[in-house]
Amino acid sequence: MKGRMWPYLPELTIRDYNIYLRYLRGVRRQLYEAYGLYSCHLLRSNGVLFAILSDSLAGRQATCQRKRVPGTMAWRRLMCQTQGIRLAAQVEVLLGWHNLQDRKYSELKPLKRLRRAVEENPALERLFVQEREQAVTQMELSAKNYTLAAEPMSNIYGALYSTLATDDPSQRKSMRYIGSSIGRIFYLLDKAERFETDKRSGRYNVFVVNELKGQSAAMENARRQALAVANDLIRVYSMLDIKLNRSLLDNIMLLGLHHAVEPLEAGAERENWEIP
Repeated sequence: MKGRMWPYLPELTIRDYNIYLRYLRGVRRQLYEAYGLYSCHLLRSNGVLFAILSDSLAGRQATCQRKRVPGTMAWRRLMCQTQGIRLAAQVEVLLGWHNLQDRKYSELKPLKRLRRAVEENPALERLFVQEREQAVTQMELSAKNYTLAAEPMSNIYGALYSTLATDDPSQRKSMRYIGSSIGRIFYLLDKAERFETDKRSGRYNVFVVNELKGQSAAMENARRQALAVANDLIRVYSMLDIKLNRSLLDNIMLLGLHHAVEPLEAGAERENWEIP
């Protein structure tokens, strides 16, 4: 899955830009140290938001150190092994691992280090398997209901984001709702983008079974639904008690997500966040 939770650059301060880049490098470094160089290719930037949210909700101040960026000879300043960064790396590997399950077993043999993430968190692994089975059932039934079709991904992201909450039950409920909303937005946009490909290959696509006329119609339908979900998400997010990096998180959640659904500038492209 492509990353969608990016900061919106035109409204990002230099301070927040540097914090985001250092978290981006930190998650990449954690992936490299824990799961090997190949795992770095699984990073889709959604995990960077995951790390920032985790540390900011708990009020954990990350330590910034100068280390080598994996896969390069460059040394840069990056955030180091906070609980949020470790959890984000684990989640990125789990998501990437399940995307690899469609490959042949012979292709997966070199990836033994990635399996360690599965062993480290069996509860999340069970959730992935359960929701994957539910998704297969909906495909077989060719479900037309958009909410029902998005439910497996919505449940996965809801469970993942709920783990970021503190001991406050209301915050855990809010984070589960935010995660569920993000999962639903991702699902709708991904399926709309794959409309023509899935139609040609005969794969299940909720927009195809609803007989929409072309990919442009599917994208318009997905954006309309996603905007409604994003607006409700913002209401819940605004009530969170965020102790650190509030302005950076506001940029991502209020502007970045909206820009991913419906660009705030005509003809704007999504920012390409490399690791300088």
